Amino acid sequence: MGYVEIRNLTRKYSGGFTLLNINISMNKGEIFTLMGPSGSGKTSLLRNICGLDIPDTGSVMVNGSDITHIPVERRNIGLIFQDLALFPHLTAYENIAYGLKARRTPETRVRESIREIASLLNIEHVLDRIPDRISGGERQRVALARSLVLSPDLLLMDEPLSSLDPELRADIRTQIKRISKMLGLTIIYVTHEREEALYLGDKMGIIFNGSVIRIEEPRTLFEDPVSERVARFLGYNIIRQGREKIGVLPSQVRISPDKGTLSGKIIASGFEGDHYRIDIDIGDGQIVQVFQPNSQVPLSEKSGETVYMNFERSVKIGSP
Repeated sequence: MGYVEIRNLTRKYSGGFTLLNINISMNKGEIFTLMGPSGSGKTSLLRNICGLDIPDTGSVMVNGSDITHIPVERRNIGLIFQDLALFPHLTAYENIAYGLKARRTPETRVRESIREIASLLNIEHVLDRIPDRISGGERQRVALARSLVLSPDLLLMDEPLSSLDPELRADIRTQIKRISKMLGLTIIYVTHEREEALYLGDKMGIIFNGSVIRIEEPRTLFEDPVSERVARFLGYNIIRQGREKIGVLPSQVRISPDKGTLSGKIIASGFEGDHYRIDIDIGDGQIVQVFQPNSQVPLSEKSGETVYMNFERSVKIGSP
């Protein structure tokens, strides 16, 4: 049995949406990253795990205990949403202390716990400031400290970094992974960012229409997506070749002016920072996206020009 076990969890919502037969198993100290389109059920699943919603059938087990019908306040599960929900009129110290004081923790222990977690997250210098007086990255770390100081059995994070700029996202992402491994903290982390899910996850799941359709180690999932909808979601081109379909990442397509396994016409191109993006129409309604490294001089950026393509790597795609 895993440290966290979600077994056959089903919850029907008004309006027709259903979380259907969800099964997830995690070991202690693992980070499970969950990706899916908007409206696929990511947040709804977290709500059923933490107790804000109760499943119709199935169970939620944490550390050997069935917590499916235990009230939210007795589950010892931390929850960090996108908006962080810090109290605007309280200092960072008071925000972090809030849960400890609600548990009637002695003041000396409160001070000691906050000092330890603030040092771990490098936020000692902001403890006397209200949220509006600190940076976005510091607010993220205060929200993380508020959950960690309670020593949760499980931490749920729902797109917590989506409002940050890329540099801050990368920094906080590193801190989350470091602290998880240092403390043996078990995390379920919802994100719509592919790189974030791949970097953080010990295991990674994809959810569509209320069903978790695939769980693997991130590299396995990324390199062998198997189904078309998972491959598309992970950024693959899907190319029909007779009765078969193959998946090719844009970075693994190479363009030639005169020879290749596939030809098409350029319909658009542009510079995207670390690569050129070239969109190529190969007919039959199919557009192939190519990321060409900046180290390679673009062969052409003229719309309508015919080019040829070879693939460094491709994978066979099943249905759906």
